[in-house]
Amino acid sequence: MTDNADHRYIPRHELKLLRGHLRDIPELAEDLAIALMRQDRYERHGGAHRRPSEQPLPFSIEAHEAAEHLHNVLGGWVRITCEHRARHYDGPDTTPGLSRWLLRHLETFAMIEGTETARGEIKAAMNAAERIACPPPMIVHVDTDRIEEARALWLNARGIATLARDLGDEWRHLTRRRVHVLAEAGLITPVPGPWHPRWPTQWIVGEVLDAHLQLPIRRRDTRRDRRVNA
Repeated sequence: MTDNADHRYIPRHELKLLRGHLRDIPELAEDLAIALMRQDRYERHGGAHRRPSEQPLPFSIEAHEAAEHLHNVLGGWVRITCEHRARHYDGPDTTPGLSRWLLRHLETFAMIEGTETARGEIKAAMNAAERIACPPPMIVHVDTDRIEEARALWLNARGIATLARDLGDEWRHLTRRRVHVLAEAGLITPVPGPWHPRWPTQWIVGEVLDAHLQLPIRRRDTRRDRRVNA
């Protein structure tokens, strides 16, 4: 059924959520590429850090399957859009490329019959990829006795957001976007490399936790977090 006001098959609130998902996919694809080679992004601050050039890393079947599924889901919706509009796909054949193409053509996409299921399918594929790229923190089971162990971890923004969900209500607004806000405010600095250019920036968890408490959260951030986590 279309949205009567805009002749869309995707309601406005769903379209807004889908737009956010598509914007998140390029960074998720980078995280998944690292997981694909089982590159450990959870090194401890102050511990022995092994560079990826020092030894070969095994291939992850689970990450490959998750990456392929996400790519195929996006590719299927791109194909439907092209067929419906009698046009050729003109973007790169990569997961980020597919997501960016859909993002550019989202208004047209929303007017195609059958696309009302798109957000659910894309989000499900993203959830499966996120479970591989940022698995539940089996590295550290956070409690009051081991908080210092958590503070010493090196994680990227997505990993910190995943970890924060297990730290209790005090940290429920420590999302991936919140980490970027703290960085823009100059309250946290990345762990120095050298890193591969495509690797996501890593941060010391303890510094992020301290900065999160230091910088007040604006009221509108709470509403945005609910939309992001929907």
